[in-house]
Amino acid sequence: MKTRIAPGVGANLLGQHSAERNQDATADVNNLDPQVSEELMWELFVQADHVVNVYVPKDRVTNLHQGYGFVEFRSEEDADYISSQGA
Repeated sequence: MKTRIAPGVGANLLGQHSAERNQDATADVNNLDPQVSEELMWELFVQADHVVNVYVPKDRVTNLHQGYGFVEFRSEEDADYISSQGA
C-alpha cells in the first residue's frame, strides 16, 4: 500500500488540532536541507514506521522552512525507535 501526503497536511500539528497531537509520539527532525519538503519527509519516514503526520514550519515571509520539522508516529514506541536510529 502506497500512502500519499497532501500538501499542507502537517497543518494540524499546530493550531486548532494541537490538543489532538500526541507529543510523546512525535520526533523532532533537525538540520533539514533547504530542499526537503513535508512530502519527502513523509516518504522517508513511512518506510521505517507508521507515520500519522508531518509538519515542517515555514517562514511567513520567505515561505522557506526553518531547518527543522516534526514527524508524528502511531505510538510513542515508534517515535522512540526512530529517535534511537539517529533521525
